[in-house]
Amino acid sequence: MKNIFYITLLTLWSVNFLFSTTSEKITIVGSGIVGALESYYAYQDAQKRGENVRITVYEKSPLLANSQTNTAFNIAPSLTIDEILSVVPRGSEMVQKLGLLFSEPGGIRVDDVQGVNDSESAMRFKEQVAIYGQDLNHEDRTETLLNLGKMSMNFWQKMYDDADDELKNILVESNFNPCREITQEKTLHDGYRIDLIYGIPNAYKRAVAMKETYEKFGYKNCKILSPDEVVEIDPSLSDFCNDRSTPSIVRTWKDDCVALWRPGGCIDTGVFLPKFYEYLKKKMGSFQNKSGKTKDYFRLRFNKEVIGVEFDKNPKIARIVGLKFSDGTIIIDRDSTFVFCPGEAIGSLKKFGFTEPAYAGFAGPLIKLNIPLSHEQRKQYQHFSHCMEVHKEGIVLAWQARLKDDKIYIGVAGTKAFYGDKMPRKDEAFATNRNLVQLNMINDVLPEFVSLALGSDTKGKELTFLELQSLEEKGILQRWVGRRACAYDGFPTLGSLYMNGQKVINARCTTHLGSGGVSFSHAAVHVSRSVEQPDEDPFIKKVLHYADTRRKAEDGLLRN
Repeated sequence: MKNIFYITLLTLWSVNFLFSTTSEKITIVGSGIVGALESYYAYQDAQKRGENVRITVYEKSPLLANSQTNTAFNIAPSLTIDEILSVVPRGSEMVQKLGLLFSEPGGIRVDDVQGVNDSESAMRFKEQVAIYGQDLNHEDRTETLLNLGKMSMNFWQKMYDDADDELKNILVESNFNPCREITQEKTLHDGYRIDLIYGIPNAYKRAVAMKETYEKFGYKNCKILSPDEVVEIDPSLSDFCNDRSTPSIVRTWKDDCVALWRPGGCIDTGVFLPKFYEYLKKKMGSFQNKSGKTKDYFRLRFNKEVIGVEFDKNPKIARIVGLKFSDGTIIIDRDSTFVFCPGEAIGSLKKFGFTEPAYAGFAGPLIKLNIPLSHEQRKQYQHFSHCMEVHKEGIVLAWQARLKDDKIYIGVAGTKAFYGDKMPRKDEAFATNRNLVQLNMINDVLPEFVSLALGSDTKGKELTFLELQSLEEKGILQRWVGRRACAYDGFPTLGSLYMNGQKVINARCTTHLGSGGVSFSHAAVHVSRSVEQPDEDPFIKKVLHYADTRRKAEDGLLRN
């Protein structure tokens, strides 16, 4: 009996040890879409190895659902290969645009916020942009970004194709529309979509240039659509087509308007992120530590704003051993790999003691409409759903509209302004002005629903701040403004981190994705993770070269 007791005790100890030991620990700073996918791929790789991995994600907000700074959670993101290209102008173009107020065509300047244009980081950013404008290699960077975007679209599709039933349902519930090449007839929600371009001289010429770009990257089904073709594919755009075409047997667009059938999709990240994190927690499960307490393999820790990094005191190595938090606590963890995904928290890498390319924040506003419907209206609009981009002079809106929770949901985000190192607020001139522009663009395209929201016919009318304010006070319209973190060249910053010239041996970053945060997230994470197991793929090597955290605009001039 005594021997049986000791054998049982030894067995229990061995099982406990087995389940409390993992081969890898990962600490992620930032719970946006990038932090979520870093967790996802780390878990997938561990599963392939037949091992467990412990992942802790630190988020500064009290709850994901209440986060005002988590850009991916709040926006209505488009999925395209060129999403990331729409933020940072190059060289003299940046200087020209900064000379124009945001409300002027092409302008990005803000004048009512102190320090936006003349802070140390803003001046450094503008200096580096000006130098970068002389780099003869920037066209190759642009092509590399487009290829990276296509890679990411393929990863989004692969995520869906490889998903179990639970994850597939989460993607469907999150309004996932893929961006991919197609072989079938023109059908919404399956690879391609309609983009509208209006109020722009030579709109047709712009659409042709977009079409040629997509065709160059393998999307062969692009087409300029006639007004009648648009209505056939998406009847909800009838009002727009009627107002912006010539009345004839065969209708044609007016000179400043056109529609393009192009590769593109979307996802509702406000729905996706909370569900996805719960999915990861459930899939990864839990274990018992040596003291018998149950611990989760995946943890998302809220109210934990990282304000500093603890480094190993050994001067011969650069190694992170812990993190400092704004609540005064410090965690020490010598066994973890640290991944920094600060997103909109511009300058975080520099603040933590790492080398960081010149950076700035670009503000971007959003409005969401949730329009109540009667029982009959819910039946009438039960199949209503589309996503697109809507282009006007100096403005591109990413757009989702559908029946959601028995209401008509319309979310639009887009237009940018240079904000240096400042955090934008929705009561400032930029957000207020652009939110009104966004509401009017919704009314241009879908006047039927804006009329429902306001209880009066708005077709063909120019809405004022009073209507915007009225909808917000009724709780039908939500206004929000956030920022995107961008490096001087508009390229993401990926891979290894450096401190005082030394490579940090247990840390890397995935950040500076600008407007491409959601579209490019899969590919950015894939490339960043490749530094841990070096990839000989020439394309991955090129992306890592352009994305190096140590890069300066002067490097390109020296090379040329």
